[in-house]
Amino acid sequence: MKNKGIVFSSLIALSISSSASFAASSDDSSGYYNGRSWLDVEAKVSSILDNMSPSEKYQFIRVDDGHMIPTNQRFGIEGTVANDSTMGLYVNGKIFGASYPSQTMMAATWNLQRAKQQGKALGYETRMAGGEQLLSPVVNLYRTPLNGRAAESICGEDPFLCSVLAPSITNGIQAQGVQASAKHLIANEQDANRQNLDVKVDERTLREMYLVPFESLVKNADIASLMCGFNKINGDYSCENHHIITDIVKGEWGYQGFVLSDFNSIKHGLKGAQAGTDLDMPSGLEFTQNKLQPYVNSGQLHPDVINDKVKRNLRALIRYGFDERTFEAQNLAHPEYGQQAALATAREGIVLLKNHSRYQGKLLPLDKSAHIAVVGNAAQLAPSSPFGTANSDATSDYVSELAGLKALNVSPENVTFLKGMALDPTQLQFLQPSCVKGNDACAPGVTVEYYNNLDLAGTPSLIRRELGVNFNWVDMTNKVVNACNDTQADVSRIKCNAIPTGAEDGSRDLNDINPQQGAFSMRVIGKIRPQTTGPQVLKVRADGPFEVYLNDKLMMESDGISRAKDVPNAIPVTAKTPRLKAGKLYTVRVEYKRNQERFQTNLGGMNGLQVSWASLTPPTDINRYDAVVAVVGRNYEYEGEGTDPSFNLPDQQKVMLKKLTKANPNTIVVMHGGGGMNMMPWNKTAAGVLHAFYSGQFGGQALAEILYGDVNPSGHLPITLDKKFKFNPSYPSYHDIDAYVGKNAKDTMTYSEGIFFGYRGYMQSRHKPLYPFGFGLSYTTFNYSGLKLSDRVVKNGTMYATFEVTNTGSKAGYAVPQLYIAPKHSEVKRPKRELKGFDKVYLQAGETKTVTIPLNARSFAHYEQKTDSWDVDKGRYKILVGDSSANMILHKVMKAKQEIVLKTSTSNPLPTPLQSAVKVSKSESYFN
Repeated sequence: MKNKGIVFSSLIALSISSSASFAASSDDSSGYYNGRSWLDVEAKVSSILDNMSPSEKYQFIRVDDGHMIPTNQRFGIEGTVANDSTMGLYVNGKIFGASYPSQTMMAATWNLQRAKQQGKALGYETRMAGGEQLLSPVVNLYRTPLNGRAAESICGEDPFLCSVLAPSITNGIQAQGVQASAKHLIANEQDANRQNLDVKVDERTLREMYLVPFESLVKNADIASLMCGFNKINGDYSCENHHIITDIVKGEWGYQGFVLSDFNSIKHGLKGAQAGTDLDMPSGLEFTQNKLQPYVNSGQLHPDVINDKVKRNLRALIRYGFDERTFEAQNLAHPEYGQQAALATAREGIVLLKNHSRYQGKLLPLDKSAHIAVVGNAAQLAPSSPFGTANSDATSDYVSELAGLKALNVSPENVTFLKGMALDPTQLQFLQPSCVKGNDACAPGVTVEYYNNLDLAGTPSLIRRELGVNFNWVDMTNKVVNACNDTQADVSRIKCNAIPTGAEDGSRDLNDINPQQGAFSMRVIGKIRPQTTGPQVLKVRADGPFEVYLNDKLMMESDGISRAKDVPNAIPVTAKTPRLKAGKLYTVRVEYKRNQERFQTNLGGMNGLQVSWASLTPPTDINRYDAVVAVVGRNYEYEGEGTDPSFNLPDQQKVMLKKLTKANPNTIVVMHGGGGMNMMPWNKTAAGVLHAFYSGQFGGQALAEILYGDVNPSGHLPITLDKKFKFNPSYPSYHDIDAYVGKNAKDTMTYSEGIFFGYRGYMQSRHKPLYPFGFGLSYTTFNYSGLKLSDRVVKNGTMYATFEVTNTGSKAGYAVPQLYIAPKHSEVKRPKRELKGFDKVYLQAGETKTVTIPLNARSFAHYEQKTDSWDVDKGRYKILVGDSSANMILHKVMKAKQEIVLKTSTSNPLPTPLQSAVKVSKSESYFN
């Protein structure tokens, strides 16, 4: 992977797409049939099923050979291949095609056209890679900022927003002849102890919140498959939950696709079979003939249950034509499909949260001749991603944020990266312990004692000098940049003639140490020489226990035990030093013991030892810069699959930002991560704040375009950002991750807030969030006026709210009008208002457009468990229009003169015009 040499020839030209208005497609491809009728498909399904032997049927509901839908050579069925993808198509451990922004960023676009565009590109890439199925999208709601997989979900915290975007991206995927699989059914909002967690959640909350996105996918995308998760719901594992899978999904919603297990998530074959899971993957451990046939023989399992599973798997295969042909891997003929989608999403998904300097008002956009300091190691790297199946290694033509800022400035030299504030184990940061005087030129690197035991006991088996501490036990290297080979580096106090032998090119071969064999431990000793006076940060990432000493005083330690059992990730540990003096030498000693348990080595994980340090105090001349861009947040080290993150920023970034914003009030903070994080107290003193989520391979270009004003920011929050975590509605039930980790981990999670999480919960309390759901700033201003309703009385049909939006500023940009409904009276406790419509409208300066938002009776309804129906209570309802959940600008009142009862089978979370708008026409397929 390369970073240097990224120039604007690799960037995609700026273009402004059209409005996201809800225009219906004339020839939608929802319910892909590959030119066959339903009757033709069912006839072939029955023909094959009737001629299958019992052993063939069992073999067709389990898979253990790398396929998804199994093979059957007698019937000419080759089987299908599935790929993971939320931020890029994962094929054989690498990204095939584009590296996309996170799905949370997609939600922040509030634009179904962006979802369609990315879906089409992902479907195209999957097919070109030789895959037939895509294990995407993720449609779990953002309940808590401690959700490690928040970045993967296209939902944000609102079921209606998700019920629009999820079928849009799915229809885009399936229009390419590729099957989509939505996950994780259901209530899968926590990764700590995910294999054992029992989620306690009431029926109304399930129906009104967590099930709605899946319902929309079934009814508005005819999605090929759904994946059940690892957790339990109210006592039953997801893949063994008859109420969810059979009663609701297949029963009430009439779902004709198949339900597959998450990886080996069926614990008991009989329960999984009875519940309605159709495919046991990827090892097929529970749906074997040996395990299930005895239950059939005893009458506990009816043969029709097995037949139905086979029928559903066959139906999915035949509908997409995979009984006649599967896709062969080939070169990516049109990489621009994915690249354009990735850039468009990043441009529209970055959310500007604050734009106000203490001394000069609005700081952004920056002048292209501005002198800018860039802080944060993430700024110079390939755009990051979470740990796990969403981990996305950016392709070689990625644009880092540093490269993007340099490329758009009139002079790249105006943009300076502050290496002294970067936690980077690949950089030369340590001096040999033989260094005595602070002003001396010293030999670089560290001295390492290697032991062939786990206790650092006896005489070291080897002592040698290393250039740094970036050990990788998989490829057996210690890669550290040799600053002496860099003409731009200051090496005045480094003895370049004393580079450790074998490390001259910066990559040291470790094969002669061979730590992969048996017990192993090591002691690392080196010195640091701070460039600034103040606290520093020490960081260690290791796959085993360690202790770190500063001048022989213990600074930090770790037991090296993984926080996750199924996908163990080596979580870094950081510590803030006391105040250190510039130019003075300090001794760092690390004692490390190789853990015999192997940690995850791909998907963002590591086997090895990394040590780095950086200053938390900016240089004394930081105020000479016109602006400082500080890139902070999380990455694959701190959040992802199996790893729920802390609410606090990692790596002592809070301390750094507090000092940075005080030293230069024109500091712009760019946050990366899957969701919310602690933004206090620096949010008060920063001049600009942007949430850039995970922004994909062109995130650096999109950010630079926004900071310099080439692109007007238009992202709006799909989540609520907390001022204090204790105010979050889910805090009472989930605030201590450690309680769900380790030998005595809790295994029950109660959704005690019910439907009142996110903005719904905040509106019930006296607390205000830091930034509300739906919020986002622009470089222009908009006026909303003239709200009109097609009907004053709620009816069981389509109704419309129409109003005008005017760009009252001097710059073209997107408005994101949002419609909320507030019941004045209800038979049950309901949120004060709920999102029920939105649009994204592009307006030139001074331009006015009319926006029409469709509604249906379901927009006004709540779920009634006693009658298993959606009920519209008699009474008055406010129709509210604004630019966030907290800022209502227009309002009118509608009235339900009588109660309206809607069936769960036929009601739809989307009004009819929206049902059409989320479709993707067959003519939009890249394979016509």
